[in-house]
Amino acid sequence: MILNSVTVENFRSFYGEQTINFSTDKKANTTIIYALNGVGKTNLLNAILWCLHGEFSSGFKNPKDVLNWEAKRRGRKSYHVTLNFEDNGAQYIIRRTGGEIDNFKVFQVMWDGNTVELTSAPSLFVNSIIPKDMAGYFISDGEGSDLVVERDGYISVKRSIRDILGFNVAEKTLDDLNKIKSEVRQELKKFDKDSELSTLEDRIQVFDESLVKTRVSLTENKSLLETYEDQLASVERQIGSSSSAVVDQLISQREKASKTLKAAETKLATLETKKVGLIREYSWVAFAYNLSNEALDFIDESELKGKIPAPFNLQLVKDILEREECICGSCIQPGTEAFDKIQSLIGKAADPELLNRLQKARSRLTAVKTLAPQAKERIEENFKEVREARKLIHSTQQELEDVSSRILELDDEKIRSLEKQRIALKNKIRETDRSITRLTDKIDELIKSKHQLEDQAKKIKGLSPRAKVLKAKIDLIEQVEEKISAELIQSEKDIHKILAKKIDSFLEKYLRQDYRVSITSDLKICLQDRNGKPVPPSGGQAAILSFIYISSLIAIARERRDLESTILTPGAIAPLVFDAPFSKLDPKYAPNVARELPKLVDQLIVLMYQDDGKDVSQTLRSEGKLGKEYYFCEEIAGEQGNVEIHTLTFNGKEVPVTKYNCPIDRVVVMEVE
Repeated sequence: MILNSVTVENFRSFYGEQTINFSTDKKANTTIIYALNGVGKTNLLNAILWCLHGEFSSGFKNPKDVLNWEAKRRGRKSYHVTLNFEDNGAQYIIRRTGGEIDNFKVFQVMWDGNTVELTSAPSLFVNSIIPKDMAGYFISDGEGSDLVVERDGYISVKRSIRDILGFNVAEKTLDDLNKIKSEVRQELKKFDKDSELSTLEDRIQVFDESLVKTRVSLTENKSLLETYEDQLASVERQIGSSSSAVVDQLISQREKASKTLKAAETKLATLETKKVGLIREYSWVAFAYNLSNEALDFIDESELKGKIPAPFNLQLVKDILEREECICGSCIQPGTEAFDKIQSLIGKAADPELLNRLQKARSRLTAVKTLAPQAKERIEENFKEVREARKLIHSTQQELEDVSSRILELDDEKIRSLEKQRIALKNKIRETDRSITRLTDKIDELIKSKHQLEDQAKKIKGLSPRAKVLKAKIDLIEQVEEKISAELIQSEKDIHKILAKKIDSFLEKYLRQDYRVSITSDLKICLQDRNGKPVPPSGGQAAILSFIYISSLIAIARERRDLESTILTPGAIAPLVFDAPFSKLDPKYAPNVARELPKLVDQLIVLMYQDDGKDVSQTLRSEGKLGKEYYFCEEIAGEQGNVEIHTLTFNGKEVPVTKYNCPIDRVVVMEVE
């Protein structure tokens, strides 16, 4: 998307029609619009945003009072904004009217200059070019940014990331599906004669609701844990920065003990896992050991008595009787004494199948006797290592407690206070860790119980045709919910790595200093100094962090423009319209930002106060990126009196931007010559 022009009419400070033709040059892609504070920068930005999606930025005050007051005085009832833009080689016009008349139209400009109105869902068409949830990041109010820097220096960016990824639509879909599922379950009660299925579905719904609440609680606890861990790291860095040799020695001892404790805990976890494996491997040996001794004694005793195996083979005796011939060649006829004697041997002969089973039993029982000593040795060794690991953990914990006690006894109030904070944070981390474990286990149990009920529901027979249809609907809804939820979870995991990479890239371009950005798992970002300490959230540092983040968001949105997904919204390639982006920025960072911003997008529109100390326009001009310049001139009907005439300087010439004794109060758009 490339903006060709914007025309505002009777919109806030702009009386009558005022038009700006933006630079569309591929290299000199930047348009700067200069204005004094309170003259109309935010009004113009919101005119563009409102024309696209009918909404205003959070920094736009009194959004219901938009009609220019001079126009209102002269009987005008409506205000208008018109955008001319290009997208994928086609030209379009958007015109939105507000006030007494509420109207929104989109036209395509044909090759011959004629226009054709897009009457079928024009809002959806605009949304496909620059999605509503993303528009506020491309058309950004720098002074009234939604990116709030918290007291600890962190900016929570989860909502904006979800906007860029298109989570809002997907999450709204999940809410709607859940409502539909509840309605279907209510209808099911009418057609489930025995109430068996509807009762199960009611119970499943209770598990669903409990899962939602538990997952929210788990997310909150994980976020809390990261906050505590960051605070702990900050406190420990402050303690470690002490100039006291005694403190340094104690901290060194604590660091060494902490490493020992971590290694011992890791080893214990490995040994405990190994213990479970050994028990699984040798449990049958332990149970069979006594039985194996008795069984082998029985087999050996029977062999000595001639019972097992018998001295004659059953198949041999049967073969002799069937052929009526002895192995010596003598004839054996039925009814003879020889035949009767041989036939009597059948009762004493050994069965080959029985012999085979006995041989297998002997082999297995012998293995039990052989493995028993080995099992005993390995399990006893494991138990010994577990005891030693636990002993080391206990002694190391005692050492760490001793170090902490010694720090608390030092004659340094600041260090003692920090150590108390450290102890409190350690306790909070321990409790939060336990809560996370409990919640994780609870989720697993809820899922298991829910699946058991779902299995029971599948086995129910004798349902009416309508009840079967309703059950199928519930199953289908749950399949869709699972697919959407899975993609949202995976997308949020993937974006963490992508965001970190983008931020590192822009950090190097903008700051070119020894700073880094920390990103938590719940998508909070913080600028940190070379020692890992959060930078105070005031002044230029917070502004640069917002710049880095907005740049990363736009880069991600551009890369997702051609995303093929049935669930998430594709990204966007749109102009970056920035209101007062440099106002809070330290002058030493401004040139770097001005140098990199035009590279980020195809078109850059900056509304700003002229500040020569920040070298913004000079940098853009030297880089060949400055395409057009405009300024707002405020015309005032009243007398000048003792009020100073404000001027801006262009090409070495001062130009007045306030004029008195004019026919009406209004803001006029002027192009820099």
